[in-house]
Amino acid sequence: MSAEIRTTEDVRNRSSVAGKTAVVTGGSSGIGRAIAAAFVADGADVVVCSRTQADVDAVAEELNDADLPGSVLPVECDVTDRDDVDALATATVEEFGGVDVLVNNAGGAGEGGPLHEVSPAEWERVVDVNLTGTYNVTHAFADPLREDGGAVVNTASMAGRYGVAGMGPYSAAKAGVVSLTRTLASEWAADDVRVNAVNPGFIATEGVREWLGIEGIPDRETVDREVGTTEEVADVVRFLASDAASFVTGQTVAPTGPPNLYTAPQ
Repeated sequence: MSAEIRTTEDVRNRSSVAGKTAVVTGGSSGIGRAIAAAFVADGADVVVCSRTQADVDAVAEELNDADLPGSVLPVECDVTDRDDVDALATATVEEFGGVDVLVNNAGGAGEGGPLHEVSPAEWERVVDVNLTGTYNVTHAFADPLREDGGAVVNTASMAGRYGVAGMGPYSAAKAGVVSLTRTLASEWAADDVRVNAVNPGFIATEGVREWLGIEGIPDRETVDREVGTTEEVADVVRFLASDAASFVTGQTVAPTGPPNLYTAPQ
């Protein structure tokens, strides 16, 4: 038997983000909001940003009033705007002294349609927010992350793995996010920065529920299902951000339920 046996407290502490400072982009709704809520409930201080101040103010008010151990700082930020992104990094460092966890969650699928019908402007818009936005924010936080070590978690998509008809710009951009994740994991390992991604499948955000005609939230206790919850993605992100994932970097974890080829549930 090993001479060192970890206590329950040791295990819980390594699996927690308590005491960490985290930044969550696209945090006003859906998966981003669920990640922010999970981190605050765990005891992290979270900077939540989106393009509209009123939206992140509402998240901050709700979570800060919930008597949770962490706190929320709302910041308006468009991840495609470098001035906004630089201001986000400055505000975070001024308020908390640095950053431990960066979650690049901001994104969007765009209008969709066959690639030959996608305008250059729409292609640029979708790639800008999903891929270039991830670069912009990570680049802005590079110095504080590399100074003290930390974790980056990027939100990709199963669309980036399979390539989905009618979602060309989004699929390409999310595939780029996965590749960027692996590149940064190699480049920043010596700085004690872990970089991972999540590839969610069909998740019951408001938009997806409307699209698929789903009423209510899926039961998390049921394994054999094709739609997951935002909290299930948040739990995976929380693990990747915690010290329990100390030997996990350059990986893409897929909260998808049973394997499929990314075809919409019937």
